[in-house]
Amino acid sequence: MTTGHYVCIMKRKIYREDIIQSGYDLFYEKGYGVTGISEITEKIGIPKGSFYNHFKSKEEFGIAVLDYYLDSNQKYLKDVLLNKKNSPLTNLKKFFVNFIEIQENVYHSTRGCLMGNMTTELADVNSTFQEKIKTGFENATAVFETCLENAKELEEISREMDTHLVANFLINSWQGAMLRMKAEKTTDPLNNFYKAIFNQVIK
Repeated sequence: MTTGHYVCIMKRKIYREDIIQSGYDLFYEKGYGVTGISEITEKIGIPKGSFYNHFKSKEEFGIAVLDYYLDSNQKYLKDVLLNKKNSPLTNLKKFFVNFIEIQENVYHSTRGCLMGNMTTELADVNSTFQEKIKTGFENATAVFETCLENAKELEEISREMDTHLVANFLINSWQGAMLRMKAEKTTDPLNNFYKAIFNQVIK
């Protein structure tokens, strides 16, 4: 006997983007190498067969996750560093301050940057990942360089500054600071980076 009302609980359809997001989270937490396909599928509750409907191999999946990260990271960099509501130097400082706060208060000095994490794990052993990461760093550096050029036009920084050189220095030093942050489990290296850059390099 029923009340005349039927309750139908339907599981949400899992899309390719859901699988990528699952891998994105796990790669951050554990790294690419030790993350298994079963962990990825268990995280979102699908059989392995569903994974292989979308990706032929773990490497293809890893590239898809990296592409997802690089695209979203590039958009974020442009939104923050090229935001016309603030001055370029304010945008640059805001980018680093926000990242340090998130690393300290949310991730407790463990997460770092997926591009940097995958560099240390894969760039030396897999040319496909290496090329993707190389392009990712180049694209990110270009945004920093544009931000510095904008700051130069407004005379927030010296007109003599080599913005290409400094943009590369920022990326390289920041990645090193994040690596040390993860080793020491403290944001002190990030704070030291910030002080050195804005007290000694960009002033």
